[in-house]
Amino acid sequence: MARIWIVEDDPRISMLIDMTVRKAGHRTLQLADAVRLDEALKEEEQLPDLLLLDLMLRAKSGYEILAEWKARRRTQFIPVIIISARSSENDKVKGLELGAEDYITKPFGVRELQARINTALRRTPKAPEKLVFKGLLIDIRSREVFVDGERKELTAMEFDLLYCLARNCGSTVTRGTLLKEVWGYDGEEDSSRTVDAHVKTLRVKLGDDAQEPRFIRTVRGAGYRLVAEEP
Repeated sequence: MARIWIVEDDPRISMLIDMTVRKAGHRTLQLADAVRLDEALKEEEQLPDLLLLDLMLRAKSGYEILAEWKARRRTQFIPVIIISARSSENDKVKGLELGAEDYITKPFGVRELQARINTALRRTPKAPEKLVFKGLLIDIRSREVFVDGERKELTAMEFDLLYCLARNCGSTVTRGTLLKEVWGYDGEEDSSRTVDAHVKTLRVKLGDDAQEPRFIRTVRGAGYRLVAEEP
């Protein structure tokens, strides 16, 4: 059973897609536009396994959403199937070039949609359920974190921050990148020092020391780096 998000502004079509996906045994979340999608990325505990995306949406087009989705490290490997009434070859080529896994034109058949979803899910390599470093375990599915076997209580934002650093372990992650991937902000500047404040509280909960870091190292003038050694 997969988690599938549906971005479609026509309630009737969204409901039809939702019923089709649920009938195939998957869990769904219906979202009307880019605003609701951004909210879901911040609020939902787990990311989807697949995104079904319309092109003709309010305020921000499906193409723009797709380009942003593939630009984020957090979502770039999550497959996207475009479902659109736009059926020209140029539309299809543009969608596929932006990184869509597949392109389905409306109207579509129920069995066709189910088959395309199953194919996209089979093609996608499963992400690891746990990230394990020396003394640090991050359980992605349950969103739990353990240090030396002791469970640490993190907020949703603190978990996303640590997970982002862990996915890039050994590399510096800039404050601007963290703002985009964890908070969903567009800008590069962190004038309110949001990132620094959350890193500080995260360090306290992990029992980390900024001066002699075991896990999170500050890269002056750039950002942060997870330095936990693999076991």
